[in-house]
Amino acid sequence: MRDEAVSSEFEEIGHPGGKITFHLTTSPDGRRQYQIGFEGSFSGPMKMIAVYALQQGVPVATIQLGGIGQPWNRPPVPGCFAVFIASDSEGEFGHNCPRCRQYWRSGPWPNVCPYCATLAEGHDFLSDAQRRFVREYCERLRTALDSEPDGDVVIDLDAVANAVGKEGDKPPFYVSEKSQQHKFTCVACGEFNDILGRFGYCSSCGTRNDLALFRDLIVPAIRDRINTGSPPEDCVRDAVAAFDSLLGQYGKELAEHVPLTERRKARLTKFTYHNAREVAETLLTWFDINLRSNVAEDDWEFVVRMFLRRHVYEHNLGEVDQKYLDDSGDTTVVLKQHIRESKESAHRLLGTLLKMARNVHDGFHELLPPIAEPIRKFEEERARLAKLGP
Repeated sequence: MRDEAVSSEFEEIGHPGGKITFHLTTSPDGRRQYQIGFEGSFSGPMKMIAVYALQQGVPVATIQLGGIGQPWNRPPVPGCFAVFIASDSEGEFGHNCPRCRQYWRSGPWPNVCPYCATLAEGHDFLSDAQRRFVREYCERLRTALDSEPDGDVVIDLDAVANAVGKEGDKPPFYVSEKSQQHKFTCVACGEFNDILGRFGYCSSCGTRNDLALFRDLIVPAIRDRINTGSPPEDCVRDAVAAFDSLLGQYGKELAEHVPLTERRKARLTKFTYHNAREVAETLLTWFDINLRSNVAEDDWEFVVRMFLRRHVYEHNLGEVDQKYLDDSGDTTVVLKQHIRESKESAHRLLGTLLKMARNVHDGFHELLPPIAEPIRKFEEERARLAKLGP
């Protein structure tokens, strides 16, 4: 997972502007006809998509624009209007989930809600602002066909771009997007995502970003702390806490998407993941997810002990209590001893946790597979570029 350079959280992102023109004509038999043109005025990144909408302004299908000379796919209902929608000024699109209603930004046609994993058609994920735009667009075109003479009718989107971030009344076609909290590029399919919070699904392929976040950001940050003199005990505590959080995220998603009894849902969503042995047994017996796959026995026993030491570092300032002795069976320390870690043990813990995180991720996606097509296209494009060389 590659973190992107971020704008401020919840910053309004402007429209690239431009002009949409309806060229109206009347056929010899009296039928009104129109052609649509777009004139851009923005020098930065901008993309354009299109949807079919009922004349009342209800989106019903995406339009596969294709290349020059390629015909569009036919509308699902006769009489639909073709509605063109521009990206924001960063080349991305806002979306709202039809189920949970939460908002994010990504490329033009998502397949999956990054928050609740709802699957839907791309046009079903249009943002609330885009839907208002579609309604205004259709009303303007319908009115023009009913009452305007032959000629050009122009929608001025430069006025929309100029109104972004300003107080007062907005133009009727006003649409803007808003940056969220965590921007990332999916390592599985290459799609950009900008989501609320840190953890979620890629909106294109449905791959969760927890493993990538843990592997590419959290673990390297803790390793840097170890190497630059931070107390290894603090790093062990934070490493186990981060892995606990990762387990909790996958646990919540398993509880949401895999049929379970209420008791098991509660275990996954309301209790902690402090006991490594219990977690491993739960994941294996309930979901066939083997937390210990490719983990040597001595590394596993070491991790079990580190999970229990987290409690000592977190609540006892490193002083051994009876609970730790009873739960761990650790004979290398005695009651009230102040325990310490080495740089080597902290690095060893992180390496083993990475293997375990991969096991959880792979097992989760064996139960809830990502969408194959975006991943296949990304891999083909990457292979093509590799052949071209640097």
